[in-house]
This record gives sequence, structure tokens and C-alpha cells, in this order.
Amino acid sequence: MHFQPEEDDPKRVELSRGLPDGVVRATISYHREGGFRGTRVVPRSEAEFAQLTESGGPDSPRSNAAVRLTLSEAKDYLAQVQRRIEDLEDEIKRRHEAVDLVCSCSGRQRSYLGVLGFVVGHRRMLTDMPQETSQRVVDQHAYQCDQCGSMLFFAAGILAHPLPGGPSSRDRR
Repeated sequence: MHFQPEEDDPKRVELSRGLPDGVVRATISYHREGGFRGTRVVPRSEAEFAQLTESGGPDSPRSNAAVRLTLSEAKDYLAQVQRRIEDLEDEIKRRHEAVDLVCSCSGRQRSYLGVLGFVVGHRRMLTDMPQETSQRVVDQHAYQCDQCGSMLFFAAGILAHPLPGGPSSRDRR
């Protein structure tokens, strides 16, 4: 959540995480009657109502249409977004804690090497030349034991790398 100009009494709140399905970005702005266009943006403490604008992805039916909300509805929307963000952070924390970087051979902590690209492929069966292969590169986050050299790989996904608890390869040099 990004509050403009300040968190205590914002005029706008820009949201990019914790949003409902199909929503990529949302903005809540606080308004009161008056001004050239009928309403004007004011700090929340002076507002009479809020305006919610949701933007969907390219395949989403959501549009950039603005919806008028009461101040309590805007507060509830922000509370739901905050709960979703906290749930996501709890899930990430749970997944981080579930990962064991300790080497099963030496008992030492593996260190982060970085991203390694693996070339994977399969034979093309529906072509004139079945001996040809179709190839692509799959990126993997790599961790290595500095004593025995055993490796542990993670596909790119919800976890941010390097994972906590293990030194990076720069720390051991």
C-alpha cells in the first residue's frame, strides 16, 4: 500500500498487492463535493466519500471504471487488502521456514550460488526429422555445500532468493 501524501491522512491509496482475483492495481481516492468537476480530492479526514478504481490484467474483464464507496466501505476494502497481504507474507514465511538448507552429508549449511540455467529438451516427434530436439532454458536457484559439494535447486516461484539462514557464495570467499 502506498499512501499519498501521508499514511495518517491520505488523499490517495495505491494498491498493487493483496487485491481480489483479476485485479492488478487499485486506487482509492478520497473526495468531497465541490471543485470544477463536481468533486475534488481531499485528505481522508475531510472526505465525504471515496472512489475506487480497479485495473485488471490484459485478459481480465475488470475495467478502469471508478466506483463510489462510502468511507466505511473504503476502510473495509483496505482492511481486506491488508489481511490478504498478511496472509501472503505468512505463507511466504511458512515456506521459508520449511526449507532446510543443511547438507545431509556434512551437516553444514549450504550457501547460495545464484541462478543457473539448465538446457532441457525433448525429441520432436511430429516433424520430418525426429532426431532434432526442442530445447529451452530453465532457471534454477542453486545452493551448494562448501564441504562436500552437494547441490540443492529451487525453481523460480513464490520464494525470494537467497533464502534466509544460508550464507551467499560471496560471504564464504
